[in-house]
Amino acid sequence: MKALELQRRLQQLELQTNTALFSYSQAKVLFAEENEKTMYTALCRHTKKGVIENVCKGVWLNPLSQFAKNDTRLEELALLLRFDCYNYVSLETVLSQASVISQQMFSYLTVMTTGASKLIKASFGTIEFTHTKRSLSELSCYKIPQGHKLPWASVDIAYRDLKRVGRNVEMVDMNELQQINGVNKE
Repeated sequence: MKALELQRRLQQLELQTNTALFSYSQAKVLFAEENEKTMYTALCRHTKKGVIENVCKGVWLNPLSQFAKNDTRLEELALLLRFDCYNYVSLETVLSQASVISQQMFSYLTVMTTGASKLIKASFGTIEFTHTKRSLSELSCYKIPQGHKLPWASVDIAYRDLKRVGRNVEMVDMNELQQINGVNKE
């Protein structure tokens, strides 16, 4: 497939997905008339020429997309990588956003997932998936904040998640946490 045809198809995909990202399975649809080996060769060729960018294993970005520089790219990537799991933003990302920890989370997203724990390094940031054993009925109450793609935990839930998974709670400003949520120090 020539670069112009790929760009045309990527524009059509973008209208359906509202993201600049696409997965290997979506590439199979884009290259439907090609066999898998030819498709893989074409993906490599188009990546080398800069028509598309490899984000991480099995995911590419259309650099000409209006969504290419979205602030929610890491959330969009999490959705693509873990489409079959329940995921929500929690831990240090939520606590940093609320200024409960001094650590700034630039280009780093901490996500609780019903899937396996894994660290994914992408071209534009890092996603840390941490497994949760909590039931789907417990998790289903989280809301997707306006301007985001994934549900976000509240500050008190993010703090409980931090303790539950054995992370460093020393960095938490307990006074700030209590002011925000009225959470006990215990």
